Amino acid sequence: MHNTTASVAAPVSEFLASFEVYDVDSLGVVTAATQASDFKQLVQSLGLSGLPLIVTDSERLPPGVAAVLLFQVYRDGEIVSVVALAASDRDSALGVFEIWEPVGEFDEVRLAQGYYSKLDRFQNVSAYIRFEKGSGLPGSVWHRRRAVVHNDLPNHPGFLRAAGASAEALTTAVGIPIFDDDFVASIVLISSAKSPLARGIEIWTPDGDGFVLLEGSYPSLDASFSLSSGTRLESGEGLPAMARQHGGACVSSDVSVFAAGREIAAGLATGHRALALPYYDGSLLTSVVVLLF
Repeated sequence: MHNTTASVAAPVSEFLASFEVYDVDSLGVVTAATQASDFKQLVQSLGLSGLPLIVTDSERLPPGVAAVLLFQVYRDGEIVSVVALAASDRDSALGVFEIWEPVGEFDEVRLAQGYYSKLDRFQNVSAYIRFEKGSGLPGSVWHRRRAVVHNDLPNHPGFLRAAGASAEALTTAVGIPIFDDDFVASIVLISSAKSPLARGIEIWTPDGDGFVLLEGSYPSLDASFSLSSGTRLESGEGLPAMARQHGGACVSSDVSVFAAGREIAAGLATGHRALALPYYDGSLLTSVVVLLF
């Protein structure tokens, strides 16, 4: 199996300046799983709190970064990984980070934090809305206990802020669950047509020794990279298998890992990178989100 420590340059994304992954052991010791570790201090001081967080204080961020989203991957009730996604401060960098948390004893979520770059209208739409469990993208993530992708946001029946998305040219969103023993939060990442956060987004579910693709979105990848729902990866293939073996979030720039399941020449995958985010129900792996860069 391929090494889970990778040298990861800035992704090919107008919005996402960089990403970093950190392993967390049973004693709370944090180790960078990517060569870059600009956000290690933030992870150590804030990322182990158990709650996802968006940091926008410029004094705590490196040059060129407007915001950092920190979120955890839990396995069997313990934090095993912390992921840092950094939004670029360029004027052309349009996208959204959101954290939705449950409200008291009610089966609904509210916006706890958000970063909206320059998308003021969408921010205003989002500020006061709440979603019941099973409703909207944040509520669907909670109800299904797995990640969910919405494409064509202005026309998607399950995306209840479609009018706001249309006004800001937002096209694709992925909702990611954060569970320890109970539901902690829904993380929502939203891409614009002009500056997609990732070239591709996939959600895989375990199927025996392999994995099956539940949903995929490929906003800025060549059509030859697209996989249809139901595509199967056999045991040991691709990023989902890598995440299963590692037991936490992992990254790779390995050509064979990126090309797994695709009928493309290996050379076409050169220069691409990918981030795999596994999600567990207790100790049972239930899904893997793969972001392709």
